[in-house]
Amino acid sequence: MSRRIVTGVVGGTATVAVAVLATLGYGGRGHGDTAPAAPPPKTAPVTRTTLVDAVHLTGRIGYGTAEPFAGRLTGTLTKVPAPGTVLRRGDAAYRVDDQPVLVLLGDIPAYRDLAVNVKGPDVKQFEENLRALGYRGFTVDTVFDGATAVAVQRWQKKLGLAETGAVELGRVTYVAAPVRVAEQKQRVGEPAAAGTPVLTVTGTTRTVSVELETRQAAVAKVGTTVQVRSATGKPVEGSMTAVNAAQDDGQRKTVVTVSVADQSALTGDDGDAVDVTVVRAEKKDVLTVPIVALLAVGDGYGVEVFSGGGRRIVPVTVGMFAQGRVEIGAAGLAEGTQVGVAGQ
Repeated sequence: MSRRIVTGVVGGTATVAVAVLATLGYGGRGHGDTAPAAPPPKTAPVTRTTLVDAVHLTGRIGYGTAEPFAGRLTGTLTKVPAPGTVLRRGDAAYRVDDQPVLVLLGDIPAYRDLAVNVKGPDVKQFEENLRALGYRGFTVDTVFDGATAVAVQRWQKKLGLAETGAVELGRVTYVAAPVRVAEQKQRVGEPAAAGTPVLTVTGTTRTVSVELETRQAAVAKVGTTVQVRSATGKPVEGSMTAVNAAQDDGQRKTVVTVSVADQSALTGDDGDAVDVTVVRAEKKDVLTVPIVALLAVGDGYGVEVFSGGGRRIVPVTVGMFAQGRVEIGAAGLAEGTQVGVAGQ
């Protein structure tokens, strides 16, 4: 039996009732009619379930946006770390003329030589790093004094540097936190030059990057909780922590960074695709029917109920639409009731 749209109000005049009955396959023929009976109706049960309105996006595992790691020293590059190397406080980022350029932690970039009688917050930042590396005998403050110079000489001796007691500009580079080498921009044997990136680096925590087209951008909000699922793993909870605009082949896109607290649960390799699910709405423990069960009844909706060998149209109120189903409500309509469906 094909589906139909009911335009009259159920329970109205006799004319409307006859029209509905005729549409359902009753009456409408003379005593001599021999037309075949309508085929058995297709039905589906009313179910009680949780409806979830979700958007599924494709993301890729990575370490966030790569940033250039530029140096200030000139000479020949004699060692450059491989991609994937993690650089922590005190590590050599690379070597120029076989001498290290050191990674230290801090927010103030190195911008001058540090030596006796130099004062300022950058001195304190350097001294904090020197103390964290295990050197003692000086006070951590904003003054680079003789005691600091002695500690620097011990540090330089361990590194194989000239024991000058001063730190020349370019010998150290500050980063806010440990970083991971993403790419070698220059190779061993090439000339190092001030301001030329030797490496690109990222954070050390794996994240998921999602590129959205303009029509999808409305779901991108910092703080939104998502579910991340790789091809081989279980869903793991994540959160949108950054939303940035980007251009790709002239097309404007929105790039979302999803952070995952449980790093061990984020299975997959760098660059692997993952499903990122954004739940926009959820309704628990509601009665639902397939969307194709809905009929137009006057200015509202109804469903065709099959029970006791008969059929009738029952007006319903509708709520949330999701997953091919719709939330419904009607007096006397219970879980398990069979309703007519189209194309099932």
